Amino acid sequence: MTFVAVMYVNQQALIYQMGLKVKQNNDVYTKLVDHNKIVIYNVLNLRSPVSLERKLLAGKVELSMPSKWQVVKIDHSPEKIVLQGKNLANIARTR
Repeated sequence: MTFVAVMYVNQQALIYQMGLKVKQNNDVYTKLVDHNKIVIYNVLNLRSPVSLERKLLAGKVELSMPSKWQVVKIDHSPEKIVLQGKNLANIARTR
């Protein structure tokens, strides 16, 4: 009879501990959801053209078109260069 009473008390203590863990996890989840909403709003606000314009005007930033010497033209995409590098490595191995 004593063993059954001890097991019952043990189970009740475990149930109480699990309830506390569930409550803590729920609180953390709620905070993360709220933080996620704030971060999404901030990202969308940072990307908006109106926000960018306001920041540039506030900082008195003047933009102009680059000169020809400031522009670099790349003939190949990085993927093609990587593929060519792999092909060269394969050719070097076969020799």
